[in-house]
Amino acid sequence: MATGAHPKEAEILQCLAAGLSNRAITERLNVGAATVAELRAKHRFPAARPALTVQQKFVLYTRETDGGHMVWIGERAQDCTPILSHRGRKLSVRPVAFEIEHGRRPTGYVKPACRHPWCVAPACQSDAADRALSREIPGQLDAAAALLGEN
Repeated sequence: MATGAHPKEAEILQCLAAGLSNRAITERLNVGAATVAELRAKHRFPAARPALTVQQKFVLYTRETDGGHMVWIGERAQDCTPILSHRGRKLSVRPVAFEIEHGRRPTGYVKPACRHPWCVAPACQSDAADRALSREIPGQLDAAAALLGEN
């Protein structure tokens, strides 16, 4: 930053006082990161707290209910789908929950496998591959029973 005052210095200082991160300020005010960092240091503002991870936000915005199910208390899309904002993106909560439980990205749509359409508990989420497998297994068991003469 040059020696004179920045044209948006007052706005930047307001954002710093409100506790916004450097990144949030640069995006909000369309200013350079170096400018924000320099003003933060010059005016002795503490470093902003680190951004939460997707998993931390998931935990923050869920509440456990009876039977190990979870309800979403965070943001929702216009169609009421539970969503989570992270680094400027809107993420659907169910795929996040699925990935927490299974350690992999889901295939296709993620839906609760339990009887509660509102449930976002990671253990209750199933993707298209899970649902296809659950449709195949009974037929395979029937075929195995027929081979063994137990039908």
